[in-house]
Amino acid sequence: MTDTPLDIANTPPPAFDPNLELEYLFAGAKQGKVSIITVYQALLRAPVYAMFDREMTPENLDPGASALVFETDDMGNLMVLFTAPELAEKIRDDLGEFAYPGQLAGEYVISTLAEDTGIMLNPGYDYGMKLSGEGLRRLKADFGTRGGPVGGPSPGTPPATAEGDSFGGPPGTSNPKLN
Repeated sequence: MTDTPLDIANTPPPAFDPNLELEYLFAGAKQGKVSIITVYQALLRAPVYAMFDREMTPENLDPGASALVFETDDMGNLMVLFTAPELAEKIRDDLGEFAYPGQLAGEYVISTLAEDTGIMLNPGYDYGMKLSGEGLRRLKADFGTRGGPVGGPSPGTPPATAEGDSFGGPPGTSNPKLN
């Protein structure tokens, strides 16, 4: 990876499969070219990979499995997610018992997380995001889990996110935090 700015129009994000929509959107959002609403809607459509304490396959879906959730001082509880299972390889040795990626639908994750739990997507990579439980709750209130407005603000109005979340801008901006 180089230290030169990424030309998103001509270059895919480094270390990602160029077919994954979310990484392109993270790269664009980091540069201020893509809105949080676009990222959120893509997240709802995308498969994501949570890290479980046991192997999870379509043939072996264990309802007793636990997913990895970090407790942070500044953003509360954050569920660890990846956009592809191979991205977890970079930190698998550091995850202890939570070394098994399992695919989930983005909309399922967003709609079933506890209200005090947010997401940490692609930790350790240049293109990902952190969204607090409060920020996620506000996005769901404003835009639902299908990405459409839910009696919230008029189109074009930025969503209300929580204090401390940021999105590709200076600290203190009111959007989710990109890696």
